[in-house]
This record gives sequence, C-alpha cells and structure tokens, in this order.
Amino acid sequence: MAQGGGWVGSDVDGDEVRASRPPVDLHHHGDEELDSRAGDGQLDLAVNVRLAHPPAWLRARLEAVLAGLAAYPRPETARAAVAARHRRDPAQVLLTNGAAEAFTLLARGLRPHRAVCVHPSFTAPEAALRAAGHPVDRVLLAPPFDLDPRLVPAGADLVVLGNPTNPTARLHPVETLERLARPGRTLVVDEAFADAVPGEPATLAARQDLPGLVVVRSLTKTWGLAGLRVGYLLGHPDLVARLGRAQPPWPVNSLALEALVACSQPDAVVWAQEQARRTAGWRASLAAALDRLCGVTVVPGGEAPFLLVQVRDATLVRARLRGLGIAVRRGDTFPGLGADWLRIAVAGPEHHDRILDGFARSLTGAWPVPAPVALPASLATPPNGRVTLVGAGPGGADLITLRGWRSLHTADVVVTDRLADPELTAQLRPGVKLVDAGKLPGAHQLSQEAIIETVLAHARAGRHVVRLKGGDPFVFGRGGEEVLACARAGIPCSVVPGLSSVTSAPALAGIPLTHRGLTQSFTVVSGHLPPGHPDSTVDWPSLARSTETLVLLMAVGNLQRIATFLLDGGRRPGTPVACVQHAGTPRQQVTSCSLADLAVSEVSRRIRSPAVVVIGPTVPVLLSDGGDRPSSRPGTTGCWTASSVP
Repeated sequence: MAQGGGWVGSDVDGDEVRASRPPVDLHHHGDEELDSRAGDGQLDLAVNVRLAHPPAWLRARLEAVLAGLAAYPRPETARAAVAARHRRDPAQVLLTNGAAEAFTLLARGLRPHRAVCVHPSFTAPEAALRAAGHPVDRVLLAPPFDLDPRLVPAGADLVVLGNPTNPTARLHPVETLERLARPGRTLVVDEAFADAVPGEPATLAARQDLPGLVVVRSLTKTWGLAGLRVGYLLGHPDLVARLGRAQPPWPVNSLALEALVACSQPDAVVWAQEQARRTAGWRASLAAALDRLCGVTVVPGGEAPFLLVQVRDATLVRARLRGLGIAVRRGDTFPGLGADWLRIAVAGPEHHDRILDGFARSLTGAWPVPAPVALPASLATPPNGRVTLVGAGPGGADLITLRGWRSLHTADVVVTDRLADPELTAQLRPGVKLVDAGKLPGAHQLSQEAIIETVLAHARAGRHVVRLKGGDPFVFGRGGEEVLACARAGIPCSVVPGLSSVTSAPALAGIPLTHRGLTQSFTVVSGHLPPGHPDSTVDWPSLARSTETLVLLMAVGNLQRIATFLLDGGRRPGTPVACVQHAGTPRQQVTSCSLADLAVSEVSRRIRSPAVVVIGPTVPVLLSDGGDRPSSRPGTTGCWTASSVP
C-alpha cells in the first residue's frame, strides 16, 4: 500500500475488490484474548477498559440504586446530565445500551448510498452496517495512520471513524474532521476513548454547527463499566428521535442511568481527566521502553491509553506472552493491519518491568538495549507532586467525607494507618501504590520519620500522595508534623478533615458529650502516657477534681492506672464510664461500667484497641443497661425509641 493510505471497495461479504488481503473477523474483540484458566495472576493488556472495577465512590452510587430496582427506569435525569456535560439540548441525546447499540441503531436507521469506514479502527460499526445489508467501502490508512480527508470518496454519504482511533491511538485534528463534514453526509465519530486523552482536545461532542455530525461515546473504558453497557449518541434532534423510536422499551437500565448521571458531573469529569493525565505519563514511559527492544516498533504520536506495536512473528510472540500470563490483543482482525501487529493496553508503572521482560523473552532474537531511555524533559525531570492529608473517620468506610473520598481516588500513592478501614484502600484503582504505615500500640510498622520520608520521596517524584489517617489528621494524628515537613520541603500540602472519633464514636454509641442540665463542656486527652509519667503534659489532678465529661483516646493500655488516679483525686466511684470499641464498624461494641469498675484489672483488660473511653455524667443519658454491673453490648446504637430512653 502506498504511504498515506488509500481506499478500497468491498462487497457485502467483506471480500476486498481491489486488494488481495484476506477477509478479517469483524466480530473479534479483546476479551477473547483472555485465558479463563489463568486466574488473578493474568496481566490483561488485551482489553482497553482502564479500571479493573469502577471507582469505589461510583460503586456506592450504584449500590444505592439497588433498593429501587422494582421501579421501571426513567431516563430523563440521565439525559439531562449528559446534555449538560456536553452543553447540548436533551433532545440531542440518545441514551443507549453501550456504544454498540448506537452503531446498530445507526446501521438500521440510515439508508446510505455509499458507506465508508476509515480503518484501522473499531470494527463494530462496519459489522453493524454489513449486518443491516449495506455495502461498505474502506479507507485504509498506512503507518503512521494520519488521515488525509481527500482519501475519503466525495460521494460517500456516511463516513465512520474513531477519534482517538482504536487500535492506532492516533488523534485526528479537529480541522481534519471539519473537512469531512458536509451537507448530505452523516459523519459518525466514535469517541469511546475521547475522555482518556488529557483535555479532550479533539472532541466534537459539543459541536452543533457541523452538518450531519453524530458522536458516539460510552462509559466503558474510563469508568470500568463494560459489564453494565452504558453509552450515548449525540446528534440532530430529528435523527435522535428517529433512532429512539427504533429502541425497545426501557433500553437503558436503572444502574446504567445512575452511572450516566454520576459520571457526567463536573467533579467526575475532573477526576477522569486526572486519570487521563496520569495514564499519559505511563504511556510515554512504556512506549519509550518498548521501542528500545530489538524487533519492536511502537506507532509514534499516539494519545489513547494503548499502544500499537509492530513485531516480527506477532502470532508467536502473542502465544509466548500468553504462556507468561500476559494477554495482548492481536492486530490482524483490524482491517488494514496484518499478522505482525499487536495492541497493548497501557498499564501502571508497577507492571512495566514484567511487560518488558515478557516481550524480551518472547521476541525471537530480541534483547533489551542497555542505553538509557531519552524521555521528554517534562517526564525525565518530573515536577514535585502534592500531598493530601485525609481523615478517614472513626472506622467504617462510609464515614469518610466526600472530599476525602475524591482525594483518595485521585491518588498515585496512599500511605495508610491501621485505623483507616481496609475497605477504603481495597477499591483503589489499579496502579496505585499502597504503603502500610500500620501503627499498632507499641509496635509501629514504620516510624514517624520513615513515614514522612516516604511521603516526601513519592511527592518529589511527581506523584499525588494521600496520607490516610483514622479520625481527623489534626487530632492526635501528628498531621501537623507532616504538614510542616511538606512545607519545609517545598511540597504543596492540603488537609481534608475527617470525623474525629472524639465526637463520632460516642455519638455512634448513643452518648452525648454535652447535655443540658448535666454538663456544658468536655475534655479530650491522650491516654498513651499514664498519670505521673515524666513526659505527660496532661493536668490529671484537675481532671480528677472535675465533674465534666472526659474523653480518653489511645488509653487502652493505661485504663486501670488512669481510673485509679481519678478515683484517688476525687472523682466519684459511681461515675459512669463507656468504652466504645471499633466504632462505626460491624465489630462495634460498647462496654459500660463505673469508674470504680474500670479501676479493676478484670474489667480494664476486656477493652481492646481501638477504643474511645467516655467518663462522666452524660454516659447514661441514652445508654442504659438497666443495672449497675459492668456490661457489654455489640453493634451500633444509632436509633432510639421512646421506650428505649431511660
């Protein structure tokens, strides 16, 4: 084929008239490359879904919809959200069961005299056109796969192309697409990967001035929703109405509609763009490293989150990679590509060594070149990143603030404490580095100095570091020390407050810290040092003389000594006490007793960390065991009736 590409006609059965290329399987897709027997150890580079699962905040939105599945889905809110996202009228939006339904509706609803698909590209549009009985001509682009609008036949009244294009990753300039739009022609642009390009510089989703323009998008790639089938089409209201009449009743389910609403919000769009910028850096690094391997040529200039590579013996290389647990996408099922092409999804940097080693071992006679990789200056010397201190709340994953949740899911590195619910970090996107600072009482996974150095090192490497702390970072969390360290290092640092266990743990147990007629104040102290310790700055004698509510944190190891000191200093033996363990989690347990009971070793030894201890007159206001002996009760109170209030 001549450099720059050309067009070839093809009959309905797909046999090319002007070329001797064999027919391609238009129905082959990346998920067919996966080995169902490989298990979790398989590295999936064949499917271009960027996340292994939806972000946790999106999952929470979807889970909340489950309770309403008895109702039929109503699309109005989702349609309005998509329209607002792209600055369009809702009448220009057609919600579909994935982008594939949009292509099928177009194929069945249009009556083109001459349909043209620009290739190499996603094959579902051509497959849908052929299934509907339309002959299809192909414009086959040659490496480096730039599109010259003059290659498209002037008489084509339906032109379909991707932007950015799968599998080449090339992004056609807006000016090129504008030259393809004209009266009497329908121009269908598949923008399935548009939001994976930082800034979406070539999107036409908001354009209403181009005649015959139809834009098809989906949530599959960016949001990890391939199994939910969520897509939409943007076009002229008349076309949208006509295609909508061809849909079956309720074509988009309630979960998909909620996903459309959630992912169209401005904050969600910002989140997606942060992911796109991060992935672009990974792409540049992986492409440069692969290009150094003998026998591997990476198509230059790509901007989508995958690489198109040309290798010798691609079929053999793909089989060898599969044997090493790495799945890649074959290229010969894309019109215009042959058996020497592979497509590789961009993975996080923690997988790059495995990918490079797999290719080096799979290529016939190919070995890595030891010369250093010449990266662009912006990548070779990354700017400082940033640090966000996030309070995770008292225990349960659902008690983190919305701002904290968003920060967590835009992080490159998360340095977490033991008190943060593991469920929060279990749903991080693939590629996030998780550092367990794991401070147990008397046994620290990392010293505070090592934690600070870890945070600074990752930030200096240009990463967004989230320091995830239980409760609130500035309440016995040493957050101030970490902010000062960032300031001294010249690294931007922000703080997202969290629900402190000081107030939330008692509240979850039904214990007010102040109550009219009982007490107008409360005191919070750290009990990690007992009364009389030379390093303690707590005025324990004053606390012993007071009758106000006292809240103890980090005191489990010293409870007996603290209770004894308070009794000796003047607190009444019958002063009510409640110990709230594992607040906000399914393991929450409240042990209630008197101060005299707490001074007995048998009682204090029952209490396990983490626990918040409340001493004072407000303890029995809502919490009552109906007796005067020490008692324990599991679960979160959270709800009271008239009969349950003493």
